[in-house]
Amino acid sequence: MKQGVVERLKEITRHNHVKLTNSGNSAIFLAFYIAKKNGKRTILIPDQGGWLTYKTFPEMLGLNIKEIKTEYGLVNFKDLKNKADNESALIIASIAGYMAEQPLKEISKVCKQKECLLIEDAAGAIGHKELCNGNYSDIIVGSFGRWKPVNLEYGGFISTNNKDFFDIDPELFIMFKFHEMFCKGLLEKLDKVGERTAFLRNTCEKIKRDLKDFDMVHRRGKGLVVVVKFEDDLEKQKLIKYCKQNKYEYTMCPRYIRVLDKAISIEVKRL
Repeated sequence: MKQGVVERLKEITRHNHVKLTNSGNSAIFLAFYIAKKNGKRTILIPDQGGWLTYKTFPEMLGLNIKEIKTEYGLVNFKDLKNKADNESALIIASIAGYMAEQPLKEISKVCKQKECLLIEDAAGAIGHKELCNGNYSDIIVGSFGRWKPVNLEYGGFISTNNKDFFDIDPELFIMFKFHEMFCKGLLEKLDKVGERTAFLRNTCEKIKRDLKDFDMVHRRGKGLVVVVKFEDDLEKQKLIKYCKQNKYEYTMCPRYIRVLDKAISIEVKRL
C-alpha cells in the first residue's frame, strides 16, 4: 500500500524519488537540511505569502535567511535575480499564500541560471497540471494536513529527481517516518484531490463575484482563499458579516502566511 502511495506521488510530482513524512513541516526541514548538505548557505524566502517554518527552520540549521520582494506573495523577478546565487536555495509556495499561482516555469529558469536550488512548497497545488512540477522544481515538499487540498490531517512528502539528495542520515527519515496505517486513506484523498480543488476554486470565484466592489488581493488569481483589504472598520464589519452569514471561516491580516496589509482572509480551503 505504501509503495502505491509513493508511485502515485511520483506521477503527481513528475519526480522519480519520493519519501513520505509525518508532516509537511518535516518535509520542509528535510529540504533545508538537504540544501545545507549540498553547499547552500542561504535560504531565500518570500516576504509574505509563505509559511511559518520558512523563518524558523533555517536558523535551527545554521542557515542564513534573505527575503525576496513579492507582490503579495508572487515573486519579484528583479529581486530574485539580484539575490539568487550558487550558495542559495529558494523556497516558495507554488500557490502564494493560497491566493494565486506562481509563474513556476519562469522562476525555475532564473534559479537554473543562478545555480540556486528551487524548493517548491506544493501543499496547495497537489494534482495541479502546471504546478507541483518536478520538471521545474529541484525539490518538492507538501502537506496532507488539516485544511489542505489533500486533507488527511496527517503526513507530508518530499520529492526530487536527484537521488543523491536522499543520501543523508537515515535517522532523519526514521524520525520523520510516515505511519503506514494512513496509506489507504491517503490514496483515497489523492484520488479525490482534483474534485476537491475544483470545488474550492469555484467557491472562491463565487465569493469574488459577491464581493466585487471590495479591494481584493489577486482578484484574478486561482487560489484556495480569498483575501480582501479594508480601509476602515465599516468595511471590515461588512466583510465579517458576509463571512458569518455564509458560514465561511476567516482570519485577520496582516499575517506572514497571507499578506502584510490590513485585510480579511476568507479561508475557503477549510470547507
